[in-house]
Amino acid sequence: MIVEIDDGDVTVSADIVAGHFGIEPKDVQPLMRVGEISGRVEKGTGEDEGRYRLTFWYAGRQVRLTCDAAGRIINTSRTVLAGRTRVLP
Repeated sequence: MIVEIDDGDVTVSADIVAGHFGIEPKDVQPLMRVGEISGRVEKGTGEDEGRYRLTFWYAGRQVRLTCDAAGRIINTSRTVLAGRTRVLP
């Protein structure tokens, strides 16, 4: 699987995200629009230069993908986020 990386801009296909959460690809974008799926991109520095860490959350679960500069997924982790609490301002 390849993640598109263009001058620091990262694009992940709905197929990749859906596959990790066990949902249909057509449901990813609508769920992101309403905030049920969220994500973050981090660009590596120092010894992690040239790598990207992509983290997605949905339905009490987290998926983290680590990609190289070419967009190849080199590591994947999945976590169930049991007992999370929300901090209110």
